[in-house]
Amino acid sequence: MNTSEFCQAVNTTRDTLRFYDQKEILVPKRTSNNYRFYSENDIQDFRIIHNLQKAGLLLSDIKMILLLKNKPVTKDCHDETLKVIKQKNIEFQKEIDFYKSLQNVTQQMIEVMNDSDNVDLEILIDKLGDVKNSK
Repeated sequence: MNTSEFCQAVNTTRDTLRFYDQKEILVPKRTSNNYRFYSENDIQDFRIIHNLQKAGLLLSDIKMILLLKNKPVTKDCHDETLKVIKQKNIEFQKEIDFYKSLQNVTQQMIEVMNDSDNVDLEILIDKLGDVKNSK
């Protein structure tokens, strides 16, 4: 598919695709007249990039992960990749814990408000500030 079709398929901009191409993160094939041509695999790679960026990974880490997708893992890259993945796993767990704590407090607020029309939420709202985000 051409650039316009791809942008529409993944809801992005041409500038984003050019940036990814320049950074060699998402490099489409080229047609004989040098236009970018994207495949279905590129859609999946774009989604991977988007999700990992949303999760806070650096573009260099995302590039490394995408390179591993289609190449055998050597001993050198194995150790570095494992280190990055373990660290991100720890960070993801901390985020999960943070959002679970927020969810618990907001659930308490819902229950209190459902039980009474005249509610003092000050204590529960203060609890929102006590939730620790270990980022």
